[in-house]
Amino acid sequence: MSASRRFDRDELDPDQHHRVVLGLVQDLGGRLRTGGEIAQALTLTVTYADGTQTTRTTPLTEPTAHTPALAAAARELLTGLGLQRARVRALTLRPERLRPAEDSVHQLTLDTRDDRLRRLETALDKAATRFGAGVAGAASTFSRAG
Repeated sequence: MSASRRFDRDELDPDQHHRVVLGLVQDLGGRLRTGGEIAQALTLTVTYADGTQTTRTTPLTEPTAHTPALAAAARELLTGLGLQRARVRALTLRPERLRPAEDSVHQLTLDTRDDRLRRLETALDKAATRFGAGVAGAASTFSRAG
C-alpha cells in the first residue's frame, strides 16, 4: 500500500511539498482504517527532476492509522530532507510493517482534543466512502482558486 503524487512540473516550493505529503497522509490513513490495518513505520520517497530518489523511513511512536500521528511522522521525514531548493518530480508515502488494527493499543488521556480528532476522522472516512476520496480534509491540501 502506498500513496504517490507526481507533479505536472518540477516543484521547488517546500510549502507545496508539505501540502502534498499531508494529502498523501490523509489518503493512507483512510485506506488503513478502511482496511482494518495499522502501520508501525512510515517511508517517504522523493523523486527528483533527474530521476534520482531519496528514501527515508521512521518508526512510529505507536502502531497507528490515526492521521495526525501519521502526519507528524511524515512532516518529520520531509523536513529532515531539507528540500529548500530541490526540484521534486514526485512524492511517495508508504506505511510499513502493517498489522491488524485489533492489535493496536490506544493510550487513554484526559485530553479531549484527540477524541475529537478521532471522531472527525471517522466522519471524514464516511464522507470519502460516500462521495469519493478528496471531498473533505485539511484545507491546505486543496488547490487554491486562482
